[in-house]
Amino acid sequence: MKALIFDDERTIRNVLKKVLIKEDIDVKSYESGKDAPEIIQEENPDVVFLDISLGDADGLDILKKIITFENKPYVIMISGHNEYNYLIEAMKLGAYDYIPKPFDINRIRKVINDIKKILNIETVTETSEIDIIGKSPAMEEVFKVVGRAGASDEPVLITGESGTGKEVIAKLIHKYSNRADNPFIAINCAAIPSGLIEAELFGYEKGAFTGADRSKKGKFLLADGGTIFLDEISEMSLEAQGKLLRVLQEMEVTPVGSSKTYSIDVRVVSATNKDLIKLVAEGKFREDLFYRLSVIEIHLPPLRERKEDIPDLIELFLKQAIKKYGLKKGGFTKEAIELMMRYDYPGNVRELKNIVNKLIALYRERPITPELLPPKITGGSSSVKHNWKDSFVAETREMILKNKKNIYTKMIEEAEKLVIEEVLKYTNGNISEAAKYLGIHRNTIHRKIEDLNIAINKL
Repeated sequence: MKALIFDDERTIRNVLKKVLIKEDIDVKSYESGKDAPEIIQEENPDVVFLDISLGDADGLDILKKIITFENKPYVIMISGHNEYNYLIEAMKLGAYDYIPKPFDINRIRKVINDIKKILNIETVTETSEIDIIGKSPAMEEVFKVVGRAGASDEPVLITGESGTGKEVIAKLIHKYSNRADNPFIAINCAAIPSGLIEAELFGYEKGAFTGADRSKKGKFLLADGGTIFLDEISEMSLEAQGKLLRVLQEMEVTPVGSSKTYSIDVRVVSATNKDLIKLVAEGKFREDLFYRLSVIEIHLPPLRERKEDIPDLIELFLKQAIKKYGLKKGGFTKEAIELMMRYDYPGNVRELKNIVNKLIALYRERPITPELLPPKITGGSSSVKHNWKDSFVAETREMILKNKKNIYTKMIEEAEKLVIEEVLKYTNGNISEAAKYLGIHRNTIHRKIEDLNIAINKL
């Protein structure tokens, strides 16, 4: 790993150089910033420490040039200015971090170790536009039905909680059908006023109603030869349901205000997050329409029931976010993913995608560690917050039931080992630094490493 330092203060250069050499980094330092862009292109470093106020150059101007390079390094701005406008401008331009002087040596080490992790992450080359993935048994069953649905033209009803990906499944059905080369038209029935749903679905002629200053094709005609997706079908009025049923039976549409009828060839996929059978019993949904729409049914399970799919979904959304923000790399640590798997996601897949996008937008190529996750995942959710206590209690009870002896000693030693290992992981095996976090003497840590058989070289 190679680093360059541009700072007009000799003390700062020397301190930084000393810290970086200890981290096994090849370092070169420069007092002048006048030729910095050319030097950076020639040296091709992994990271650049750049002072904002160099004697002969403006660090922010240099940063503007660096971000245009094809192989741009990670830039850490260092400055004696603590005004927020410098920080905001630096981060806006694409700086990896901004560290004010006098800087904390531990913070420099942490930034360097974060960048080391980034450099070990594989560059993302392939992305998928389809927001669905899953190897869980529940999703395997879904994909089986999608395959069968793709081989027919029968109507499909997709059910599931909000955010589970019903439209994504509808697109997948279309993609694997013999209509894939024809239009896929989606319409959210809840977003259209009941008085206009007929005009949206079937079209209208000029002058058919107030405001109809021109003729317009309806969604069914636009989807001719392809697939129409009717999302939130349960929100359609009974009157509109009757007209939709007639179209499905006859495969003909008559635009509002027209006497002309058009034959159509459309595959209908509908979706709802409500219990249509219950709505039928309550007289809020037509029974004959329900049976017409639900020839093939697909139920999408909530994300909390298929948590084994979360790592793959995180990877999928990560790749999409990296492409969206024009980044080369990015990733989540194993510990962060484990925490994310414990959260229940009331917003389902949509919520998970939103979280991944927010984190990449904020931290870009920095490894997403547990402390960067939203509070609702790390501490705001009681299931996460108290999980370790529940596990501790469960383990104790199991040992009692198995008639184990010396339970106190075994449990305390196990907990002690886990805590020390975790802190040593965070400090990259630095025992002096770990001692500060743990609040115990470094000699005690040395003794515990030996007594508890902690393999520090494998952390």
